[in-house]
Amino acid sequence: MPMNLKEAFQAQNTLEKLFDFVSGYLGDEGKLISVTEKHLRSKAAEGQQDEKINIVVENKFPPDKVIDFLMLLLDEREKLAQAIHAAKSSMTFDLDSAVDVNKKRHLVAATLRELRQFKSSSLLEKNAGLGYVFNKDGNQTTYKYDIERVKTIDFDRNRVRTLLAALQAEADKVSNAIDAALISTTVDYELPFDAHAGNLEILEDYVADSDE
Repeated sequence: MPMNLKEAFQAQNTLEKLFDFVSGYLGDEGKLISVTEKHLRSKAAEGQQDEKINIVVENKFPPDKVIDFLMLLLDEREKLAQAIHAAKSSMTFDLDSAVDVNKKRHLVAATLRELRQFKSSSLLEKNAGLGYVFNKDGNQTTYKYDIERVKTIDFDRNRVRTLLAALQAEADKVSNAIDAALISTTVDYELPFDAHAGNLEILEDYVADSDE
């Protein structure tokens, strides 16, 4: 059953997590070898019997089956990528470019919101300045004076507000178009397993089905 683009991207995430899980499984030596311990009691104590014990490893599957599943995941990832590409090509706009540029719009909007907070201000600092003069006797003396610190913004804050309003409106418009496209655009692909199942459960089902 075909899915929409939003579901296809979720399927991509599912395949990616499964790929990492199976790759990790095949990187675990304990899952790839069988260990048998030979307890040589007869050599140590008269009348004792030797014993072989097979070490049991939890969640262990035939490695060849797991390798086959990894190759299946690679094939499915390629199929899904091609299906998503075909779906995007059928759209009336370039989805990837729209998403990328809209991210930049949100970044610029965040910068403009910061600029909107700037205000001109004035602060009088009492006795903050220190000067030197000569008195009537010709001696150098100090005196203190007030400093008024005036801050004036060097840009048009009203223009920033106007730009921000227009930018946010455009970003919202594009976001809505992207959301609608994700739902309405059909992707000709179907996952060969339950996307809601856990990684281990999916692997277990694959191995069980391949044994039938």
